[in-house]
Amino acid sequence: MKTRERIVEVAIRLFNAEGINAVGVREIARTLGISPGNLSYHFPRKEDLLVEMLTRVTAGNDRHFQKFREGRPSCESFLQVMEQVFRNQYRYRGIFLAQEEMRRIFREFYDYRAVEKRRKDFLREFFSDLVVAGELKAEAGELAFLGAFTGFLGRFWILEAFFTQDDRSEDEAVRHYLGMLAWQLHLLATEAGKKGLEKYLLYLQA
Repeated sequence: MKTRERIVEVAIRLFNAEGINAVGVREIARTLGISPGNLSYHFPRKEDLLVEMLTRVTAGNDRHFQKFREGRPSCESFLQVMEQVFRNQYRYRGIFLAQEEMRRIFREFYDYRAVEKRRKDFLREFFSDLVVAGELKAEAGELAFLGAFTGFLGRFWILEAFFTQDDRSEDEAVRHYLGMLAWQLHLLATEAGKKGLEKYLLYLQA
């Protein structure tokens, strides 16, 4: 594994275990067995390392969203994509749990408005595709609410998961919040959509 990759892997492991504010670049370098100067060659500041992680999260999510677009739209396939998105967030949970630090990073180093717009556009297209595919039956206002709910859940589920029950495993946490999303979709699903959702709910309970 290349040094840059090792730095990211060790940093996220430390951030997840101890929190962003408790981990400095010297500790990351010491854990890796390299000099702080070697680390700063790849990431001059801690902020650069955090931006790299956010970029990877976004790129991973985009890959999962693209898979949904390549197949036949269904409520079940949408939840499968969201499961991968949630697991991607869980892998980098240390950066999502540090709200104050990440707010500063978003403002200074990351074009969060562009990311948020892309997320909203994705969700609007996804749910419109599900209506066209006969999986959902919903008016424009209901689709707007569903998009807002999904966006909110996608941003904040991991905070609630760790603030309320931080002893839950990844599977327990991800499945719990996916279940919430599945039941929300169920309210607007057609009979065809409900079949896929009920199949997915059985998978979540397994």
